[in-house]
Amino acid sequence: MERTLNPPSLLRWLKPLLFGLIPALGCAVLFTLLFTFLLTLGVPDGWIPFFAHCSVLLAAVAGGLLAGLKGREQGLLLGCAVGISLFAVHFLLMLFCGGLSLACLTYALVEVLGGALGGILGVNLRK
Repeated sequence: MERTLNPPSLLRWLKPLLFGLIPALGCAVLFTLLFTFLLTLGVPDGWIPFFAHCSVLLAAVAGGLLAGLKGREQGLLLGCAVGISLFAVHFLLMLFCGGLSLACLTYALVEVLGGALGGILGVNLRK
């Protein structure tokens, strides 16, 4: 017998995913603007990749945390799903803006691991 996802089961995953992804995108924009402001204060250009990875990591942790709080269970999977979704948006932006490179893999790793960490923390904060 073939097993399919019924709508309540799908919504049980989709609500926490969106609840974590949308604020994570907002956090990514906010942290990027904050770090851009820091760069205008005279921080050397060599720090740009570090600040970019930090903004992505903080956004992924925040998104995973919110998804874990909303989902109440399976924080690792929810956090990874938020990280993968965040990376998908990030990848599309990199693809259309012409900045696709090997560093894209490090962003994927940072976003998925950050989302997983946030999801685990979110579920355990709820208990």
